[in-house]
Amino acid sequence: MILPKLKLKSQLAIFNAFSKALIITLLLLIIPWFVSKISIKETDEVLIQKLDQVIELVDSLGMESFIDMDAEFQAFGSYNILKEEYISIEQVNKDTTLNEIQFSQRIIEEELVDYRVLSYSIEENENNYVIEIGKSISTIYRFEQNLKRLAFIFLIIIISLTFIFDLSFIQYLLLPFEKIVKKLKSTNHPSSFNYEPVKTSTSDFAYLDDTIHSLMRKIETAFNDERDYISNVSHELLTPVSIIQSKLDNILHEGELPEKDMIKIFESKKTLRRLTNLVRTLLMMSRIENEEYILTEKVDINKTLKNVIEEIEDKMQAKELQSIIELSPLNFITDGNENLLFTLFYNFINNAIRYTEIGHIKIESYLENNSFTIKISDTGIGIQKEKIPDIFSRFKNSNETKDSYGLGLALSKKICDYHKINVQVISEPTKGSIFILRFP
Repeated sequence: MILPKLKLKSQLAIFNAFSKALIITLLLLIIPWFVSKISIKETDEVLIQKLDQVIELVDSLGMESFIDMDAEFQAFGSYNILKEEYISIEQVNKDTTLNEIQFSQRIIEEELVDYRVLSYSIEENENNYVIEIGKSISTIYRFEQNLKRLAFIFLIIIISLTFIFDLSFIQYLLLPFEKIVKKLKSTNHPSSFNYEPVKTSTSDFAYLDDTIHSLMRKIETAFNDERDYISNVSHELLTPVSIIQSKLDNILHEGELPEKDMIKIFESKKTLRRLTNLVRTLLMMSRIENEEYILTEKVDINKTLKNVIEEIEDKMQAKELQSIIELSPLNFITDGNENLLFTLFYNFINNAIRYTEIGHIKIESYLENNSFTIKISDTGIGIQKEKIPDIFSRFKNSNETKDSYGLGLALSKKICDYHKINVQVISEPTKGSIFILRFP
C-alpha cells in the first residue's frame, strides 16, 4: 500500500486524531468496567451506612421493637413500594456468623428480584440475628448508566478540548516552517530570495532557515558566475566568428578557388552560422535569466502568431506540409516582450516542422477556462515518454538530431517562465506532438 505524501502539519494532525481515537477506544473499553466497580463500591458503602443506622436503632429501641418475641416465626421485613430496597431481621442459630456483601435474589410478594445484599449477624438478648439490607440491581444499574453517561460526556469534552488545543499548538509551532516554505515557493530567481530571518523560538527551524540562506547565497553566486561566464564567452566568440565569416565571404567573392574548395567554404560558413545562432541563443538566455528584457509592451498574440507563420511558411511549403491555422476571433493583448514572444512561437513551430516529414502542422488559439491558449500540434516523429521531462533542458536533444544542440526548447521554456506562461507537452512516438501554451 502506497501512502500519499502529506504536509508535516497534516501528518501531525492525523497522528493527533489517531492517538485521540485510540485513547477514546481504550477508555470506552475501560470506563464501563471502571464505572461498574465504582457503582458497586458506592452501593456497598451505602449498605454499610444503612447497616450502622439499623444497628443503632436496634441498640436504642431494642429487638422487641422490630420482632414480636411471642410470634412463632421471629422475623422482621420492610421494603419500599417499588421494591428498590429492603431490610430484614431474622433469628438464626447461635453458631451462625455472617458478614458479607453479595448479589442475591429474593422473593418479595411472589416476585423474584435481584439485589445487592449485605448480610450481617449480631447478638441480641443471647440470641443471634441476621440483618439483611438489599438494594435492587435495577437501581444500581440506573446509577451506573447515569455515571457512564456523565463520564462519556466529560470524556468527549476533554478529548475535544485537547484536540483543538493540540491542533492550534501544532499550527502555531509550524508557522515558522510554513513561512520558510512560502519564501522558497515565492522565489523565482536566486536574486529575488528574501533573506530576512524567520522569527521562531524553535532552534531546528532557525537552523533550517540559516542553512537555506547560506545555500541560496551559494546558488546566487554560482548562478551569477555562470551567467557572467556565458555572457563574456558569448561576446568573445562573436567577434572572431564574424571576422572569420567576413574573410570567407571575401574569398567567395573573389571566386578564384576551384569548385571543390568553394563547397568546403560554403560548409564552413554554414557551420559558422550555426555557431553564431548558438552563441546568440546563449546570450539571449543569459539576458532573460538576468531579467534584462522589459515586459511592458502590449503584445497582440494573434498578430504575433500571424507574423511567425508568414516568416516560416516557406519551410512548410518546402517540406510539402499542410498548414492548418485556426486563430481565435478574439484579440488577446498581453503585457510582455514582443521579440521574445516572436522567438517563442517561432521555436515551437519551427521545431514541429523540423520533426515532421508527412502530414500537417496545426496552429490554434482559443479561450479556455478564462485563459488564452495556443496549441501547436504536428504529425511528426513524436517524443518518447521517458524523454519528455528533459526536452526543455539545455543541450539535451530528445530526438538525437545532429544539427540540433537542444537549446531551442530550453530558450522557449525560459521565455515561458519569464512571461509566466504554462507549457504542457503531449506526445507519442510516430504519432506527433502537441505543445499547449496557457497565458496567465
